[in-house]
Amino acid sequence: MNNVSDVRTTRKLRILCLHGFRQNASSFKGRTASLAKKLKKIAEFVFVDAPHEVPFIYQTSVPVPHVNGASSSLPASPPPPMEKCKKKFAWFLAHNFDGSNGVDWKLADGPFDPLQYQQQTAGYDISLSHLENVFSQEGPFDGILGFSQGAAMTAVISAQQEKLKGKMDFKFVVLCSGFALHMKEMECSPIKCPTLHIFGNEHGQDRQISNQVSKELASLYDGNCSVIVEHDCGHIIPTRSPYIDKIKAFLGQFLQEV
Repeated sequence: MNNVSDVRTTRKLRILCLHGFRQNASSFKGRTASLAKKLKKIAEFVFVDAPHEVPFIYQTSVPVPHVNGASSSLPASPPPPMEKCKKKFAWFLAHNFDGSNGVDWKLADGPFDPLQYQQQTAGYDISLSHLENVFSQEGPFDGILGFSQGAAMTAVISAQQEKLKGKMDFKFVVLCSGFALHMKEMECSPIKCPTLHIFGNEHGQDRQISNQVSKELASLYDGNCSVIVEHDCGHIIPTRSPYIDKIKAFLGQFLQEV
């Protein structure tokens, strides 16, 4: 007969989750609901908004060609009412960002630039201070999970892990659809923080962050303490096998009996 003292339980991991560009904590919680459900026995997710509020963007109408070769534009639809829109946030901003437009609709000044994220490096100090406060008020956290621009922010933090001890203590990071920013804080490879890299493979249909860019980020980490999971699911965090099994295996290393 087992003694009560022989029963062992494990404490769930507390993971701070950083959303992507023009997202918020609420939308990211919705997007990761399936992941949270499949990890509910081993992890608790905590979501937080980034500190930089950004404007809502809408595009002008596209030209419609006529039979004779001329073109005209359809009337632009007005943006939806503000009360139906949840605020959007960012961890990094473009250096020419005008914060005065942060809470209203803004007409796009040109075609969408798929590489714009590479130029968004301003605002790091404010984001770092914001997260230090989150750790102080809502911590402790075992790890940090970042998605897209949130992964870029998490990568910078992981590179500065030693310097941040006492203010932001964590054991691991999970970088989903991540990319490396050209910042002095990232110039310390190999980064020795235990890391799980999750990103689309060459045929993974991630139209926001390319496979090569995420591979370049992963190459900055010490291979002895990092794990790479490439998938074919697009710009998301996959939750089906075999991907979820690899995620569980990585997180399982940090579970502790209580």
